[in-house]
Amino acid sequence: MSSVKKANPTVIGAFVLVALALVAFAVMVLGGAALFTPKQKVVSFFEGSVKGLTVGSPVNFRGVKVGSVDRIVLQFAAGSLEPRIPVYMTLLPNSVKLIGAEEDGSDIPFDAYIQKGLKAKLSIDSLVTGQLVVDLDFRPDVPTVFHGSRETSYPEIPSMKSDFDVLKDQLAQLPLRQLAEDVKGMVESFQVLAKGTGGTLGIVGEELKATAITTRQTLEEAQRTIKTLNSTLQSFERTSEEARKTLAASGPELEQTLRSARAAMARVETTMQGADAAVAQVSEMTAPGAPIRAELEQSLRDLSASAESLRQFADTVERQPNAVIFGKD
Repeated sequence: MSSVKKANPTVIGAFVLVALALVAFAVMVLGGAALFTPKQKVVSFFEGSVKGLTVGSPVNFRGVKVGSVDRIVLQFAAGSLEPRIPVYMTLLPNSVKLIGAEEDGSDIPFDAYIQKGLKAKLSIDSLVTGQLVVDLDFRPDVPTVFHGSRETSYPEIPSMKSDFDVLKDQLAQLPLRQLAEDVKGMVESFQVLAKGTGGTLGIVGEELKATAITTRQTLEEAQRTIKTLNSTLQSFERTSEEARKTLAASGPELEQTLRSARAAMARVETTMQGADAAVAQVSEMTAPGAPIRAELEQSLRDLSASAESLRQFADTVERQPNAVIFGKD
């Protein structure tokens, strides 16, 4: 029987070291310097719609980007099936600087920002695409409510309603139907009162009736306006979705067009710089006191004297044609 050849431990060890080196190199290339950047993982729970918010969406503090969205999850409460959406984010404390200190914002405990009233809300970044961003700001006037601090190890930034959600809530809270019914009942009461008094209310009754009718018409118009607003908002969402798809499809062509336009502008700028240099050179040559200008003026005087001599010679030949042979008399 042939003996089985044993594996060489040296070869196996070398193979393992090479594999580890390749893995380390891949991590360095793919991750880059971001691996060594201090980061702060946080989470916020939103109760409304997050349509337009995607992974990679920026996290801003008063317009300054301080992080990005990592993950969006949908959760339901076990008992009430109440939905909520946790949004996991990565903040970069190195982008925050302290005034009057050498340290950056990474040395500040995160709880200090929460105690200051830090809140997160969704805002529209682009009306064309409908893309949302997470806006952070200090809002101590808004109640601080924590949702999932027990379910995750990440610090939680309390959320607040977006401006759009606040507007919808205000419109929904208006008792328009009840107001219309009250105005209708008030008008009917005035009509009964006017009939019962035999028309003795006179001008006052007519004015009250006209006021009530105008109020009712105003409320009906407000109802129509709210319906139109809801239709407009739905159309806006559909238009934003179509615009986002169109931009995604035509993105490469737009990028190529922008590169061509930048190249053309660079060539035009180079040409204009050359023209400016030529004009400056001509201005320098023709400036008062320049040597070339003095030579040009002397040449012009010589040409003028030569022209005068030729004119006199022509006059002499015209008067005495034989002057070319015998000279002047």
